[in-house]
Amino acid sequence: MPIAYTITARFEDLEVAEEFVHWLRYGHMQAVLAGGGDRAEVVHWTEPEEDEKTITVRYRFPDRAAFDRYLQHHAPGLRDEGADRFPPSRGVTFTRTIGEILLPASE
Repeated sequence: MPIAYTITARFEDLEVAEEFVHWLRYGHMQAVLAGGGDRAEVVHWTEPEEDEKTITVRYRFPDRAAFDRYLQHHAPGLRDEGADRFPPSRGVTFTRTIGEILLPASE
């Protein structure tokens, strides 16, 4: 069963959010995909207004084994890099959720 791995980042400052998206686009997303993910998408929420400073990144892994390999071999370094670039002192908070994809999107 495919796995959805979702990271939600909330920002106090939109400039920091834009820097985060740049970092995702020019390296981080590719590193997660190289670590076993097979899809990624980034959403900048625009409504409701209180979510304007929220960005969600969702990665899809083909199965739990691929996700577990990612967690063991790739995630620690990538998380450290993200924490160094976007610490709470810059007004950023992160949450992560993991779930099984029961009904995949049509392709």
